[in-house]
Amino acid sequence: MKNKNLIAAIAATTLSTASMASVFINGTYEGTATDGNPGASTYAQDLDLTLVGSNDSGTTVTAKFEDLTGGSAVTATQVFVESSIEGISFKGGNYKGQNGAGLMQEAGVATNQFEVGFDVAGSGITVAQASGDGNATVDASLDLAGVSIKVQDVAESTRYVTASTTVGGLEVNVERQATATGTNTAGSIGATVGGLNLTGVYIDVNDATGVTQDDGILGDISDASNGKTVTGVVASTDTTLGTVTGKFVTKNELDTYVAEVARGVWTFGHSKTENADGVTTAKVKVTF
Repeated sequence: MKNKNLIAAIAATTLSTASMASVFINGTYEGTATDGNPGASTYAQDLDLTLVGSNDSGTTVTAKFEDLTGGSAVTATQVFVESSIEGISFKGGNYKGQNGAGLMQEAGVATNQFEVGFDVAGSGITVAQASGDGNATVDASLDLAGVSIKVQDVAESTRYVTASTTVGGLEVNVERQATATGTNTAGSIGATVGGLNLTGVYIDVNDATGVTQDDGILGDISDASNGKTVTGVVASTDTTLGTVTGKFVTKNELDTYVAEVARGVWTFGHSKTENADGVTTAKVKVTF
């Protein structure tokens, strides 16, 4: 996203421009028109804004305003500071965390927390603690034989393990988390063949509370059931009409077919799940 300098726009605020090197804002607007099959057609929208202020030392303060729909109160959903000194990074405030890289889980709920990051013998270590919680968590990341590995909450049996690598032109990602209920495992393989981008996804769901992704490679899988698998194949290519994407997804033993054409800021799509009516959408997405 392109950042735009807003120093002139905030000159009347209480921020001290003498200590500020820069202030930037970026955002994403998304509006979706859905056909009324059955019923009347609908239009839904939301706007996400990110405001970042930084000083000459490189310290930044970020405020995020998410899911704005118009006619509603404007609230900062996340506010946090990031700084570093002598190779040690610090992040503190009210912000969201995420397990893995997004195959199984979306970002969590924003909470007051802080974390310190540093390197030890080539491994990245992050120690984090929620405000008021006496238990700290430790995350570790490293590269081993061309494989990027991240282990979150290392000391707990419910640690979340993520691994990714590229082998022979194939992009491979794996995520795994064991809970008291069961073990969730997910994997994806992506490749480009003759201008066609292909991605295959497999998710074994044994604790549905740990599968919250609602905007990932396959779309909404947050309603996946325990003891089931979610599988899918996504193919996309650039044409004179725009980027054409097709998806075939099996979730809860039901097959869904999706076809989309993206051109500029517009995406036109149709999806059909067996035993349900098809849905046609037109979506406009503007980033700035």
